Amino acid sequence: MNKFTLIALFLLIISLNLNVNAMNIKADSTAKCYASSEIIINASNQHVFEILSNIKKWPEWQSSVIKVEIDGNAEVDKTFKWKAGGLNIKSKLHTVNPDSEIGWTGRIWWIKAVHNWYLTEEGGQTKVIVKESLKGLGSSMMRKSLEEGMKKNLDELKIQAEKS
Repeated sequence: MNKFTLIALFLLIISLNLNVNAMNIKADSTAKCYASSEIIINASNQHVFEILSNIKKWPEWQSSVIKVEIDGNAEVDKTFKWKAGGLNIKSKLHTVNPDSEIGWTGRIWWIKAVHNWYLTEEGGQTKVIVKESLKGLGSSMMRKSLEEGMKKNLDELKIQAEKS
């Protein structure tokens, strides 16, 4: 192989590795209903991811989630149904990158949601960033409840991760 081919191959490998842990669908920060929040949790990325990705057990630690129906484990393209805040939601996982990212899309009536969790290790702790956008008729009126719910979910995740 000549030098040019080796350099091209090297750059291709680097670009593929950079995209391995990229969120497949991003929350739309320009949506009329968008929120983002973060928290530091005194637990490993692996432990926090295990809690988030065990969708069947969401009702055990998220006070707003009362029911979840999913077959098997969290994996890309897996669909699930759940009830939270009195709403029946149909969702589909779009990203499952162990210990670093998990995200899904969901529908409530005519409103489409994109919900993403990002986990990074910081000095033996986990920084969790959550981002969500809602689009559709009336979604702009849901911003305050989205922000409050997001904060509550982060607090509940922290409590669950730090107690176990």
